[in-house]
Parts: sequence; structure tokens; C-alpha cells
Amino acid sequence: MTIAHGLCGYVAVALLAGRWPSHPRGGGVTIADLRVVAALVAAGSVLDLADGPVARRFGSSGMGERLDAICDTVTFGLAPAVLVAASGGAGGLRYVGLITAGGVFFVAMILRLVRSWLTPSESLAAGFQGMPSAPASSAVIAAVGLRASAIVTGLLVALIALLLVGNFHYPRQRLNLMPLMAGGPVVGLLGLWGVLPLKPAMVVTIVLAIAPALVVAAAGWRHRDAPSLLTSGAEVTAGPIGIDRGAV
Repeated sequence: MTIAHGLCGYVAVALLAGRWPSHPRGGGVTIADLRVVAALVAAGSVLDLADGPVARRFGSSGMGERLDAICDTVTFGLAPAVLVAASGGAGGLRYVGLITAGGVFFVAMILRLVRSWLTPSESLAAGFQGMPSAPASSAVIAAVGLRASAIVTGLLVALIALLLVGNFHYPRQRLNLMPLMAGGPVVGLLGLWGVLPLKPAMVVTIVLAIAPALVVAAAGWRHRDAPSLLTSGAEVTAGPIGIDRGAV
């Protein structure tokens, strides 16, 4: 199930490979592309949520923790980043700017997931740092779906990247936030398929994705137990690696 989650991200990247402006068949990112990428990321989110309970019910292969982080990187990090980059147009500052924005998001996702690897399991039991990766990926797809200027898209993607690596404590027990976190992708998919007006649906998706993180960050919660990636002399010791399933 975890590998299927990663394959969702791979298929999304493979789809976008021919959409780069420099590609002979490249024509930019279309609404049809956005529909498929959004559906694949949503499917990856469902699989990411389900793999933990399934492993506890039927047993784990022992590779689940590491596979989970790798597949999160592909589906929630690489695929949305490539989508941003592929939407950049045929050369010029827009092209360079959106490639840069996609790269910033991808690096932020990597740092966020590595921080989870370095965080003790006891700390992850209470919560974790930064915006969850699945809502962040949905917000990035919606930012591209807005069809706004490169500046607006780049700023939105940069804000999401900043929230990913934010030094605020995001509580693990967040059942009251689940309707917001799940509602964003649903509204986004309905907008992409024409059930709802496109741009309002994309705005709602972005707001529902980032609002919980903004509220938590504004409240000033700090997760002091997790090691900082910028702390000099930090060491990774042998032992169990804590991965935040379904929230990373």
C-alpha cells in the first residue's frame, strides 16, 4: 500500500514530463493535467492514511517507516514541485521564477520529512513541527490551478514552503481540524471537474489547507523536543526512526 502511494507520485511526474515548454510536444499544464495530478495526490493521501492501520492489522514488512518517508517525498514533494515548474511558460522570467518556486517547495518538503526522521518517537506521539505534507501538496496544486500571475503563484508556493519548515508545534490529535484538511482537496477536485467555479474552488482549497497551520503558528505553540536541522553538531544515532504516518 505504501509503494502504491509512491507510484501515484511517479505517475504524476511521468504525466508532466511531456508538458515542459522545451519538450517537442510540450504545451504547458492543462486543466486535464491538473485533474489527473490532483486525483493522484488525493489517492496518495488516502493510501498514506491507510497504510498504518493496515500494517498494524496485518503486520508490517519492517520497511514501512522508510518507505513511507520516501513515498511522501515523491507524491507530496516532487510531483507538485514539477507541476509548478512545468506551468512556467516558454522561457523568460516566469519560466525561471516558477522553476525556482517549485525547487523551494521540494527542498522544504525534504527538510520537513528529514526533521521527522530526526525527531524522537516520544515527541512525535504528542505532535510534530510544521504544516503536514499532504495538505501542503494540495495547496500547491490549487495555486497552479488559480492560473494567476507567476508572482502570485510563486508567493503562494513560497508561503506553503515556509509553513512546511515552520518552527511551530502542530498537535497530533487534530480530529477537529480533519474536516478542514479533507475538505480542501474535495473542493479542489470539484472545481477542476467543473462542478464548482474553478478559481473560487482553488482559493477555498488553499485557505482550508493552510488555515490550520496559520492558526497554530499564530498561537505561538513550539515543539521544543524536535532537533533543529540548523543546529550545529547534531548527530543521528542508531535506533528506531520515528515517522509520522498520515501526517508527514
